[in-house]
Amino acid sequence: MTLKVLLITLSLMMVLASSMIISAFGLTSIDTKSIENKTPSLPSMNSSMQGILIVTENIINDGGGSKNASDFIIDIHGNNPSPSSFPGSTSGTTVKLDIGMYSVTQSGSSGYNATYSGDCSGAVMSSETKRCTITNMYIKPVIGFK
Repeated sequence: MTLKVLLITLSLMMVLASSMIISAFGLTSIDTKSIENKTPSLPSMNSSMQGILIVTENIINDGGGSKNASDFIIDIHGNNPSPSSFPGSTSGTTVKLDIGMYSVTQSGSSGYNATYSGDCSGAVMSSETKRCTITNMYIKPVIGFK
């Protein structure tokens, strides 16, 4: 019984304190509907939690090759890459990635030897910029050797 009386007394004190605050500031009421059932939200993975990867495609057609950078399709494997797949570009393509591990692969390289720079795989941190360069060198076919 004493606990019940204590809880009722505390509740009445809170109501009294609230009304004193309301009248002290000249307020007429408190809009409790605007604050009911509100849950604080956690920050989402947004641009402040992303790193940047710039992917550049170099083509060396010495000896008869005829492909362009856009003939190669680049795929980014990692945490939410955007874009995740795109045609190669000699001017570079900017990819946003959530922090974590990533790797870069390509397709369409038949007849070419591909080499990847060190930043074509690894880890990217928030607000970090990495540069991946893929160089595709034409492989001249060997004809008529005995």
